[in-house]
Formats: sequence, C-alpha cells, structure tokens
Amino acid sequence: MLKIKMYPAQNGDAFLIRSSGKNVLVDCGYASTFEDSVAADLHKISASGERLNLLVVTHIDSDHIGGVIALLEENGPNLPRNVIEIDEIWHNSLRCIQSTNVASIPPPQKAILDSVVRRGYPLASASGAKQISAKQGSNLATAVRRSGYSWNGADGTSAISRELPPYCLGGEDLVRVIGPSNERLGGLSRWWLAQLRKLGYQGPTGSDELLDEAFELICAHAPPARSLAKQISVGAKRRLADVYEPDTSVTNGSSIATVLEVGGVRLLFLGDAWAEDIVDSLVDLRSRGHSLLFDAIKISHHGSLRNTSPALLDLIDAPMYFVSSSGALHDHPDFEVLAAIVDRPAPFARALYFNYATDASARLRGYSPVSDATFSVIENATSWIEVSGGTHD
Repeated sequence: MLKIKMYPAQNGDAFLIRSSGKNVLVDCGYASTFEDSVAADLHKISASGERLNLLVVTHIDSDHIGGVIALLEENGPNLPRNVIEIDEIWHNSLRCIQSTNVASIPPPQKAILDSVVRRGYPLASASGAKQISAKQGSNLATAVRRSGYSWNGADGTSAISRELPPYCLGGEDLVRVIGPSNERLGGLSRWWLAQLRKLGYQGPTGSDELLDEAFELICAHAPPARSLAKQISVGAKRRLADVYEPDTSVTNGSSIATVLEVGGVRLLFLGDAWAEDIVDSLVDLRSRGHSLLFDAIKISHHGSLRNTSPALLDLIDAPMYFVSSSGALHDHPDFEVLAAIVDRPAPFARALYFNYATDASARLRGYSPVSDATFSVIENATSWIEVSGGTHD
C-alpha cells in the first residue's frame, strides 16, 4: 500500500510518500511547515526503524526549501541524526551546475557576495510562515555539504537532470527524472550570472561556498513571471486554451520533476516545472513504451495556468490529482486548470485533493463538466491518503 501526505504548506509544497518501508519527501514548505507538521511524522518514521530514502528539493524557492533547511539544521551535522537518517538528497545548486572550483575571490568582489548573502531569503508572504535564518552558512547547499549527506548521488558536483538513468530506491522501486534538462540548468546559471553582474560583481564565477550561497539567495529572490491572462480570467468563463501562456520563470524551469514507481504505483510529481519541458519528456517516455496514465498526479506550480497547458493535459491523466496552495500570494490554483482537468472524458472518476479550501476549489464543487466524467473535490486534505495502483495497466 502506498500513501501520501500533503502538508499545509501555505503557498508552498510539502509531500511525504510512504510504501512498504520506502519513504520519499518532496519539498518541505516553509520552516513552520516542518516544525508544525512534517517533523512529527519524520520522528515517527525514524522511531519505527525506517529512514528517508530520498529527499527531493525541486527548486530554489522559499516556499519549497525553507522547511528543508529547518530539517537539516535540526537533524544536526553528525551521525546519528537527531530527526531521521537520510540516504540521498537531490538539490541543484551552483556547485552542481558549474564544475570549476574557485581558488580565491578578491576582497572587493567578496564584499559584493557578502552583501547578497546578508540580504537573506525573501520575507515570508504567507500568513504564519516562519522565516528561515539569514545568517551566512544557513543556506541549503551549505547545510547539505557540511553535514556529509549523499548529494545528487555523490558530493553535489553533478546535477539532477532528465538525462540521468532512473534512480533505484531498492527492488523494483525507482524514480525517473523528467526535468529539468541540462540545457535548462545552463540557462539558470546564465541568468544568475547576469543578475550578479548587475550588482557589480566581476570576480570568478565557478563554485565555492560563498558563490553557492549567493546563487541560492539570488534565485530565491527571482521575480515571478508576469501574466496578463490572470487578470483576464478572474471571474470569467474562459477555457484554459483561451488564457494559457507558458511560464518564463527561470527558477520554475529548473524544477526537478519526477515519475515515482513505488510499490506498483506510478506517481507524476511536477514541482513548478514548465509544461513544455514536461511534454517533451513525456512524449519521449511514451515513445519508449511507457504509459502516460498515472495513479496520481501532483499538478505543477500550485495549479497555475502558466504551468499546465492543454497539450500537457492531452497527454496525461489519473484518477487522483493533488493541488497544493492556500490561495495566498498568487491566488493559486487557477480555476481554468481545474475545469480543464475534469472536462475531459475518462473511464474512471477523478478525485481532486486540495490541502486548503480556496475560491477555485469552491467554484469547482459546483461545476458541471462538459463531458460525462465524474469527479469529487476533497478540501483540507492534509491526512494520509491511500493511492492504489493499476491505472496504467
């Protein structure tokens, strides 16, 4: 039996997946998400003699990584860990993208990097979301490296990308990476460098601890892509095809997206990934004989209409969908995405799980789909949810 818990992560993501002694954590919301919700479950798992087999940090956003930083700080730098043993951490930092090590940084250039680090992470905009520490050395890449975790399969000097072979969790359980591409990670690195140059930095740009911290903090402050479609769509009866426009956020484009095949169940977890990149990867999977029917799908970017395209929905389906958002900050999820999911004909009933009740989920409860497909809306779904396999057979 596989079960998933979707935590109340405000406008962020935090998911724990458990199946027959295998445990995978995908993001951890804000620091308060870890402290108020996730920590207790991880202590219970550890007390039962189990461990986290994999911790996936999809990308550098405070609403995804704040809780991971809090977890690693509480877990401690040495074995045995204070919370839970972690076999493997996936996190793409500058160290993973740029292999050149920097010997030294001239003092004037170091002062610029120090100012970036002192700026810290963005202020938490979600109600009740505790700030993560802004002290130097508190960023995620530094915490992973200093505490000796297996990082991206070794020491963090290689990236997690869709070019990698499937990662084995043991037995027949595995994780397929379907995003990002190495090309997309290269684009993130170039964008970061351009931002750093705007601040006057002219020093070396390979990897070292201070540069890694500056990379993470600049990425965490990346502005969201601006959209006119959102204003057009509010309160209007428009189809997703009428309002969809692709995401252009470089940090979202770097999201680690995966297919988890655990205990005979297939899960599609999309982080905040770009729809066009996911379509490319899934078309390739289909060409190699893989079904694009899943047992459950975690919708990209909290149900934003910029990350779920009509083309993507033409490829994939599942009887269970997970939408993680309180509706704070960006008014996610967008109703057009939800309507497009349930409007499609299907041989099964769909259940859409929301960790909060939002305006969009309330509107969906009263919605009549254009097809004969049936669906249910489950709000405030923050308890364990069982997922059965076999949809793809």
